[in-house]
Formats: sequence, C-alpha cells, structure tokens
Amino acid sequence: MKTAIDDDGTPEPVVPDEFADAFGAEPAGVSTRVSGVLRAIRHMILTGELLPGEQLRQDQLAKRLDASRIPVREALMTLASEGVVTHTPHAGFTVKKFSRAEISEIYLMRRLLEAELLRSVDLERVDLEALRTLNDNLADVSGETLLWRRKYYNRRFHFLLFDMSPLAIIREQVERLWNMSEYARSLYAYDGTSHDRIVTEHTRIVQAVADRDTEALVQASEEHRANAERLILQRIR
Repeated sequence: MKTAIDDDGTPEPVVPDEFADAFGAEPAGVSTRVSGVLRAIRHMILTGELLPGEQLRQDQLAKRLDASRIPVREALMTLASEGVVTHTPHAGFTVKKFSRAEISEIYLMRRLLEAELLRSVDLERVDLEALRTLNDNLADVSGETLLWRRKYYNRRFHFLLFDMSPLAIIREQVERLWNMSEYARSLYAYDGTSHDRIVTEHTRIVQAVADRDTEALVQASEEHRANAERLILQRIR
C-alpha cells in the first residue's frame, strides 16, 4: 500500500488501530472489509496524498490498497455522505475541493453549533486531568512529523468536551463538519509556530473548564477556532 509522505520526505505509515479516530470515527454499520479501505482512503485524502479536486478511480484505488472494487466503492460512498468526496453520476468520485466561501460557512456553522454544545456541558463532570493530558501529549509531539498523531490528540481534546453534551444530534453534525474541513486544517495546523499556538490556546480552554466558567470556555474556544479559520483562508486560493 502506498503511504503518505510526511514533512521530511519519508513515508508516513497508515494510522495504527489505537490512533484510528485521528481522522474521525467510522460510521456505524461499516463492515470489517470496508473499514480498512475507508480508513486508508480517508488517510490519503486528509494528509494530502490525494489532493482536492483529484479524481478517485476505483480500479486504481483497489489495486493500490490490495482490495476489490466493491469495498472501495462502499468506502467512497461513505466519504461522499460525509462531504469529504464528491460523487457525480456517470463521472465518478473526486476529492471535495472547498472554496474560501465554503470554508467560512463551515466555520460559521461550527461556531454556532459548538457554542451550543459547550454551553450544555456540565463542567463539574468533565475529566479535567484527561483534558490536560491530551494537551500535554499534543505538546510532546511538536518535534514529530507524523500528522495523524497530532490530529489524534487535537481531535480527542475537543471531542472530550463535545461528547459530554446531551445534544446528540448537534454533536453528530459538528463531527461531520470537522470531517469535511479536516484537510483544510492540515494546511496550517502542524508547522512549529501554529502547533505552539494551538497548545497555548488549548491551555486557556483547560483553565476555563477548571474555573467552571462556561462563557470563558465558549470565548476561548471561539478565539481558537477563529485563528484556525483565518490561517486556513490565508492558504486557500
């Protein structure tokens, strides 16, 4: 199987099982034979091995992944339902290419929905030490080039809070928005300066949780998200 190429030009391995949700949880009902193919294609898209606008040929992917075309097609249909790829009848699948306006719309929706999730969380019940540990783990990989490891800790950090919300439908939509924009976040999030900023902003979020201050949590999260959006838009043509 071809692998992604990381920052220093060496092949980046497919995500190990323990870090499988670095690029999003697998939808319920996905069969075992489709699961590995889905994970591999998502990995190639979200690390930039398959670029926005690139056509996804089922026969080539099947050969590349040592799989039959049936699980490849099922995986692509799943990714299309997530908004990660586009399916055009009689033309096939392409990696979704978001415009600046679409990215702004995704971040607007995230701002509105995530604020509601956070306001619904009982901060007394949040595992504060787990939240701190995830941010510490993220800080510790600042010198590494494995993108999935950084994505894993970042995503787990935020969803530890989102998963505490009783608003299950909103939480599901937030995850879909994260999946849609994951590649765009990869454009900015993992150079040294941005990485350090992310850890610092996470620390402010942790402090708001420790203070049991919901509005401070919402504000810190909004500033964190707005900085990400600004940097993404600077890099999208």
